[in-house]
Amino acid sequence: MNIAIRRSQTSDINVCARINYEAFKGISDRHCFPHTDFLTLELAAEITQFWIESPLFFGIVAESDGVVVGCGFMDERNPIRGIGPVSVDRTFQGKGTGRQIMKALLERGQDAVGIRLVQESFNMPSLSLYSSVGFEVKEPLLLVEGKFRSQPLSGVEVRPMGSEDVGECQALCNRVYGCDRTNEMKDALNFFSPLVASKQGRIVAYTCAVSAFGHSVAETEADMQALLLGAAAYSPGEALCFHLPVRYASLFRWCLQEGLRGLKPLAVMAIGEYRQPSGCYFPSSVY
Repeated sequence: MNIAIRRSQTSDINVCARINYEAFKGISDRHCFPHTDFLTLELAAEITQFWIESPLFFGIVAESDGVVVGCGFMDERNPIRGIGPVSVDRTFQGKGTGRQIMKALLERGQDAVGIRLVQESFNMPSLSLYSSVGFEVKEPLLLVEGKFRSQPLSGVEVRPMGSEDVGECQALCNRVYGCDRTNEMKDALNFFSPLVASKQGRIVAYTCAVSAFGHSVAETEADMQALLLGAAAYSPGEALCFHLPVRYASLFRWCLQEGLRGLKPLAVMAIGEYRQPSGCYFPSSVY
């Protein structure tokens, strides 16, 4: 089987969206998990369009006889690159196409200080693939979802993030996360509704988006709780979801008491630079 790798282009949006949607839905259905990152084909198309058209993302497709059978993307907004998703058409899965896509992405990111991704832990083929090309599991996660029962906490102000907050948020990210995600925050101001939590005028937590596609950082678990309850107040009646590192056992218990539930297991995997985070953080769909 001859597979050719090339850069993705606007004309690939629909086929890549379909491949992403069907691949993620297929693996979730086979393992009886109720949640998939691409809930609808329309959402997959919207997100895939952003990845393909943004100059800060590197996208590739795999072709067989001129037909697109797979795709992969790398987030290049920050010094540490983020891979995801890597998807292959169901008829070409298990035939080495995913490995060729991964090799092309890793070659692209070879000069980065580090590369990371978030992998669905129940997906054994992808875990084996990523491990075989050099990735190591760094942080087990749970996708948690639900509606919070409690009201926002007093003494902590949760408000929309402004462009003037990016510097302070990045300083917090560097202390807790040990990496620079400035460009991701700037993007969030344009595409999401990022929030900050502050005490006496000092930012103690922020989120680019309380969802699988945004990351959140806080000085302490208590600060993260305040941020989450404040975010829930900005979206009354809506369920929130996020990637919760399972080592935050007390925070997970609090989420369960608030009425949330764990949907599926995942893990942060990394190549290159990695500093164990301090404080409290929720990874995005890439790290």
